[in-house]
Amino acid sequence: MAVWGLDVQQVRELATLLGQKADEIDQIRAVLTTKLNATQWTGPDSEKFRADWSGQHTSSLNQVAQALRDTQQRANQNAQDQETASNA
Repeated sequence: MAVWGLDVQQVRELATLLGQKADEIDQIRAVLTTKLNATQWTGPDSEKFRADWSGQHTSSLNQVAQALRDTQQRANQNAQDQETASNA
C-alpha cells in the first residue's frame, strides 16, 4: 500500500529556499542594472543593449523570481494542508 504525504519541515525549508533564491535574483538584477546605468557607453550598440536589458532581460529575470515565489507559496500551502490533514 502506498503512503501519501510529505515531510512538513522539509517542504517548508524548500519554500524558504525558493523565496531566498527569488530575492537573490532580484538583487542580481538590481546590481547589474545599476552597473549598466553607471557604465560610460554610447552609440547604437549601447542603445540596443540597454533596451534589451531593460525590456527583455529584466522582464525574464522578474518572471523567474515570481515563478519561484509562486512555487514557494504552493509549497507552503502543501505543507499546511499536510499538517491540517495529519492533525485531523
